[in-house]
Amino acid sequence: MSRRVLIIEDDAIYSSLLSNYLLDRGFDVFSAGTGKEAKEILAKVKPNVVLCDLELPDVSGLSILEDILKSPEAMPVIVISASDDLSDIRAAVRLGAVDYLVKPVQQLDVLEFAIENCLTRKDLEINYEQERWELEDHLDVLFHDQSMIARLAQDLTPHEFLQTGGVKVDYELGLNDGEKVWIDYYRLSDSQVVMLLARAQATSGQDVVALLVLKTLFNPILRSGLSGNLQLLSNPHLLLTRLNNELCHSRIRAAFDVVCASINTQTKEIRWSQAGDKIMLSHEGHPDLAMGIWAKATYRNHTTQLDRSSFYLACENTWLRASLT
Repeated sequence: MSRRVLIIEDDAIYSSLLSNYLLDRGFDVFSAGTGKEAKEILAKVKPNVVLCDLELPDVSGLSILEDILKSPEAMPVIVISASDDLSDIRAAVRLGAVDYLVKPVQQLDVLEFAIENCLTRKDLEINYEQERWELEDHLDVLFHDQSMIARLAQDLTPHEFLQTGGVKVDYELGLNDGEKVWIDYYRLSDSQVVMLLARAQATSGQDVVALLVLKTLFNPILRSGLSGNLQLLSNPHLLLTRLNNELCHSRIRAAFDVVCASINTQTKEIRWSQAGDKIMLSHEGHPDLAMGIWAKATYRNHTTQLDRSSFYLACENTWLRASLT
């Protein structure tokens, strides 16, 4: 695996400190002291991760960050800055920085951990693209192999209930609903659970294939979340936007009603987003457009507190529930 890191930092002493530390740990390190030098190295080297200061002598680090993330070959950027101004942090994160470290970084192993997370995330995205194309190649087979569909349908429901942090997630699958709905839920960390209920609107008899496509697109996002990258799974509206875009660019021709909820088991706050209006909720919300119809559709976040009345989703004769224990 390539481990090329570009350090964009005008403080030569601090840049040298970072460079020597990363070289000792097996990274290939390149350094730039100005925005101009950074652009030249970016064009030649194509690093895997960029460390970028916000205050450079000839250009704003934010403009470098924006240029990198707008390019077709965008790579993850970690901002390292002496500024702890919240407006700077918000601006960097809004542009797409994956991390923001205030310098001087007292423990350089924190920096190494942030870089390793970036590399892991990139590998997950590459695997995701490979899975997507393999899926496209096998869709025709799935559409015509009923025995395979029956076997794969077992993957659309979990096999046991989940209980963590005072929250229990359970479900009941309605009779004959096994090929109509997809239920999933996972404990992502000590304080977070994600749960999802989906229903496909596909050609007669092909609902299960459509749901398996959706599950295949969701799996790399889940793996990324289990490895610590919780941005999409903590924000259901971003997750549905991502999945919708992928569905609209796939060969599958189906619409999907989906509700995804993220539960903080410490605060008992639930965030959820809803695509389509075929799934009933215990809490009032306003459904957005079903997924798989329009690539530019957007989805809203709703919030509530989990209380004794539980958070309840239902579709067909199937229900999914989060409740306090």
